Amino acid sequence: MKPEHIKIIAGSRAKAHIQRHGLHPEDISAIPAAAGGPKGLILQGLDRFIFTQWLTPEVLARRADNGGAPLQLIGASIGAWRMAAAASAKPDEAFRELAEQYCEMQRYPKGIDRATISEICGYMLDGFTDPHIQDIANPKHKNLVVWVNKGLSPLHRPHSHPAHPPLASKQGFASAVLSNAVNRNNLAKYFERWVFATHPEDLDWISKPFDKIPLKLQKLNERNLKPSLLASGSIPFVLDPVQKIPADDVDQSPWSGPFWDGGLTDYHLALPYHRLPGIVLYPHFSDSVIPGWLDKFLKLRKALPEWMSNVVLVCPSQKFIKRLPNNKIPDRSDFKRHGDNHDRRIQSWRAAISESYRMSLEFENWLKHPHFDD
Repeated sequence: MKPEHIKIIAGSRAKAHIQRHGLHPEDISAIPAAAGGPKGLILQGLDRFIFTQWLTPEVLARRADNGGAPLQLIGASIGAWRMAAAASAKPDEAFRELAEQYCEMQRYPKGIDRATISEICGYMLDGFTDPHIQDIANPKHKNLVVWVNKGLSPLHRPHSHPAHPPLASKQGFASAVLSNAVNRNNLAKYFERWVFATHPEDLDWISKPFDKIPLKLQKLNERNLKPSLLASGSIPFVLDPVQKIPADDVDQSPWSGPFWDGGLTDYHLALPYHRLPGIVLYPHFSDSVIPGWLDKFLKLRKALPEWMSNVVLVCPSQKFIKRLPNNKIPDRSDFKRHGDNHDRRIQSWRAAISESYRMSLEFENWLKHPHFDD
C-alpha cells in the first residue's frame, strides 16, 4: 500500500540496494539530522521508532560484534539535540524529555534580550541532557557528531577593548550573504566548521576536504558536550554565541570562539555521504536538502545527487502537512503567530507531535515491504 503520510526518496545506490535486499537496520551507517528549530518536532514519532524499535541497542551490539563501525549520528542545531537524545542509552526517555523541554520552556515575554534567551536555552539543554549526560558523551556503538561554526573576523563588529567578546554585526552577515550568493565556497572567509565527535577517528569521510570551508575535528566528551550543543543551536541575532568551549584535555586551555549555529554552513547537512559504506537514513522535515542556511532563498542550490546516492530520505507528505495545525510544520514563525498566547502555541506544537506518529507507523509498514512508485 502506498504511504499517505510520508514521502520516501532514495538515491540511485540506495534504491538499487533496497530493491535487491530490502532495508534492514544493519544496513545503516549514518543518520543526519538537519537544523531547523521547531521543525524538528515533526520527527518525534520517527525518531522514537527508529532508535527504540528498529536500531535497538541489541542490533547495534550485534553489528559491532561482526566488526561494524559505530552508527554515526550527525546533527546541526536542533538536529544535534535530537541526535544527542538518540545517543542516550534510553533514547525513548531522552526524546520525550527533549520535546517537553522544547515546547514548555520557550515562553518568551516581549522585549526579551539575547542573553536571556541564551540562558533559557541552556536550561532547556540541561533538562534533557543531565539525566543522560554520561551515556550521551560515551555512547555504546554510536558516534555522536555535533556540527558547530566558529565565526571569523569579517563577521564581527570591531571592539575598542580586548576584553569584550566579538559580536556578530549585521554588516558582516550581509557581506556573508552576498558572498555566498556568488559562490558557496566564499563562506570560508566567514566561518570555520568545528565538528565535535565522540569518535573523531571514524570520520575520515568528512576530514578529507569536500569544499573550501575549513573543518576542524575535535573530541566530544562530558566536559564540552553541553557547550557544543548550545553553540550548535546559537542562531545569530537570536542567541549570543558561545565564547568558550572546554578542550577534551583537562590540562588544555578552552577553545575560543565565537561559536555559532552549525546550520549556518550546513543547514540540512548536504555532506559527501557517498564516501560512506552502506545506507544513510535521513528522517527530514523537507523533501529537499539545502546545503547552508544562507542557501534557503537560492532555489537552484541543492545537495549534489552524487553525494546523496546512498541516502534514503523520509519526510512528511503534503497530505500529512495539511492535517497539521495551520496546515504547516511547526517553525519559528509560530512565536510571532501566537504572540503572548504561549499555551496556544504549545497546544499547536503538541498536536503536531501527536500527528508525527502517523509517519512512524507508515515507515514501519513500508520497511516490511519496501517499494518505490517510479
